[in-house]
Amino acid sequence: PIELISLRMGAYELTERTDIPYKVAINEAVELTKKFGTVEGYKYVNAILDKLAKSLLT
Repeated sequence: PIELISLRMGAYELTERTDIPYKVAINEAVELTKKFGTVEGYKYVNAILDKLAKSLLT
């Protein structure tokens, strides 16, 4: 499913691509999920990537 692909892409950008701001990485994944995913799948992607970003920043 596209949600899983978005999560993998977002997680990679958050953990490995430190040159990309975390808000941009999350937004890219959320927008991709909004366009191609299930109706509310973007909420799931946003919540998980936001939690990951917060844990990486602390």
